[in-house]
Amino acid sequence: MPKCLAGLLAIVLCFPLSFGQDKSKKTYELIYEDIQALKKHLVLLEEKLDRNAAEIESLRTQVRDLQSLVKLLQADQTSVQQGLKNVPSQYQFLLDKIDQVNLLLAKISEELLTMKGGPSSAPGTGPEAKDKEGAPGEKKPAEQKTAPPPPEKKPSAVTPTSLSPQEVYNTAYADYLKGNFDLATDGFKIYRDNFPDSPLADNALYWIGECLFSQRKFNEAVEELNNLILEYPQGDKVAAAYLKKGLALAELRKRDEALVVFKLLISKYPLEEEARIAQEKIKELSSK
Repeated sequence: MPKCLAGLLAIVLCFPLSFGQDKSKKTYELIYEDIQALKKHLVLLEEKLDRNAAEIESLRTQVRDLQSLVKLLQADQTSVQQGLKNVPSQYQFLLDKIDQVNLLLAKISEELLTMKGGPSSAPGTGPEAKDKEGAPGEKKPAEQKTAPPPPEKKPSAVTPTSLSPQEVYNTAYADYLKGNFDLATDGFKIYRDNFPDSPLADNALYWIGECLFSQRKFNEAVEELNNLILEYPQGDKVAAAYLKKGLALAELRKRDEALVVFKLLISKYPLEEEARIAQEKIKELSSK
């Protein structure tokens, strides 16, 4: 074989080998670059995971703080509800005390009026009697017989023309406390009829119902309490009226109607003291 042909063949045979080596080298370089890129991407992911973990821990801390705050709010709400439960009984106590003070003031006012008029002079004691005695030694006329005192009149209901509105109310309430329920009923009716716009008009209706209930006139008591609930729905005696109405219906052996009234009271005034009593009455009636 000629030398030139042998050299050409050697060049041809060596060219594919070197070409294959270059291709493998480029492939390795590409794989290496991909690995490096993946490493960088992995580092970024780890950093992102660290940030997310920190944010998650921060969120957990905030959730724990919120849970603590909710517990505090629940405790405060329980305390407030307990305080509200005590308000109605304290308010009623204050109202009773105010009524007693007003009654005492009315009595003091009457005593002051009596003292202002002055005590009536006894017969035979005053300047006119001295003039009639005459000189010493003069014969005195025979003493006239005094007429017997008139029979004592029974107490009668107050009239609005003689007393102020507060005095009418106080007198009627005093009759209620003494057990004079008929007189108290008349007094409260006079007050309501003559002073319907007074702040105590609904109270007068309630005490009429109380008087009738005390006399076991349960049907009439229910009617008066219904008038209070319908005419003064925003009054401060509505819850007490519902309770007394339910008790009157229970006395009338209207068990189902009484239960309805008690449940309505609890739904409308859940924080009132009357609602607690209504719950006890529901248990009592349900056990029968």
